[in-house]
Amino acid sequence: MSIENDLRGVTRQARPIGAGWLAAHPWIAIGFIAATATTFALGSTVIRYAYDAGAGTLTIVMVRTTVAALGLGLMLALLRVPLRFNRRERWASVLIGLFMAGYSGAFYMGMEFMPVGLTVVTFYTYPLITGLFSWLTGKERFGVAGAIALPLAFFGLLLALDVSGRSFSLEGAAWAMLGSLGFSGVLILSAWLLPQRSDTRPRTLVMLATASAVAIVASLASGEIWFPTTPLGWSALLGSALCYTVAMTSVLFAASVLGATRVAVVMNVEPIASLVLTFLILGERLGPLQLLGAALVIGAIFLFRPQRAPG
Repeated sequence: MSIENDLRGVTRQARPIGAGWLAAHPWIAIGFIAATATTFALGSTVIRYAYDAGAGTLTIVMVRTTVAALGLGLMLALLRVPLRFNRRERWASVLIGLFMAGYSGAFYMGMEFMPVGLTVVTFYTYPLITGLFSWLTGKERFGVAGAIALPLAFFGLLLALDVSGRSFSLEGAAWAMLGSLGFSGVLILSAWLLPQRSDTRPRTLVMLATASAVAIVASLASGEIWFPTTPLGWSALLGSALCYTVAMTSVLFAASVLGATRVAVVMNVEPIASLVLTFLILGERLGPLQLLGAALVIGAIFLFRPQRAPG
């Protein structure tokens, strides 16, 4: 189980305009997916400027989820997509939305204590976590590649985080791992609770709206509504939210056209893009051992492919 489970439900919907052309040009399709992954990474990178301008984590999550919910809602309204749910979909989507709010908050909290690139690399262990869970519950089985990938990823993460060095942040690593566990929960609950349907966008809207409501209530209850105090900070906050909205819409489109498995494989370039962008934009530099560790984690993610258990 991995990001493929989150995307599988959209692969059978009616193909939108331009779908046939994209499907007929595989290298352009790969580039489109890679650009989507890079857009996700860009949104995570520029949010550092919002933090530096005084923005708080709850405020960032509130703006991100609210903009995404409004953007997706507007798109569905323009396309006249009916919002129809059965009873199970309604309560399950709300529950998963709570997890979505939680993992977003934990992910951004990690950035308060660690470089953006390392936070993303740590968070991106979620395919391994979901796969391990599926193996333990008998849903999938490991091959040799899976058995190699898990210890490789663990060792690589230790090197990337530089756990023996002065710059290591246990709190930052814990928040990033909590975010990874939370997103794994989103994928696992989606596979367990939600029936497969041709168009998952309406219930994705419910999840985002729930996450937005939770973030707004949490911000008001805590009194920690800290917006950026500079134009650059505001640009970063709104730009990050826009990146998330565009990338989420693009990944749904790509999955509907190209299939979940193909999209999931190429989307694994996100941590690579994050390391490159944080170096180019923020000037974050990792040591040689940290770069080696990040490469091992990313390699393990590409290597890790659990197979469906027989029966």
